[in-house]
Amino acid sequence: MTLDDRRDLLYTFHHFVRKVPIRYHTIAIKKKECRHHDDLVSRLSKELNQFALSHLEYFQRYNQIVVYYDNGQQEIKNILNTVFSINFTVVDFRVVDPRDYRLFQVSDYFCSLELLYIKMQKGTLAKTERLFFYKPQELKKQFLKEIHKKHL
Repeated sequence: MTLDDRRDLLYTFHHFVRKVPIRYHTIAIKKKECRHHDDLVSRLSKELNQFALSHLEYFQRYNQIVVYYDNGQQEIKNILNTVFSINFTVVDFRVVDPRDYRLFQVSDYFCSLELLYIKMQKGTLAKTERLFFYKPQELKKQFLKEIHKKHL
């Protein structure tokens, strides 16, 4: 696909995301700040647990919480299972194929844009990322501004 075709697809998906009634939260941890793998797992667990506890009222509005995961990393699966099972009564864990669930694709989209946001703030966008978005302002104004309205 050409760059313009890929850009058109991204804009189409972005317009879909803008209309979906969804809230999101991302957790970003710098691997370099972790002494070892267990430290990273521990920090992720603590961050997710703190998020869950600080948003209990939000989650309690729902009869059931459904956690979708593609089983990509066993540690992430274990963290999700532990934190959500401890903090909430009715949790349904489902393994998904990302191609089959648009909301899973939306979550991947949010994570990708948040990573680009971090890289943009540090001035470390890759050449292809700068080429794709023309300039950081397009990324910020056209994409990040819209998704940040959905941040929980």
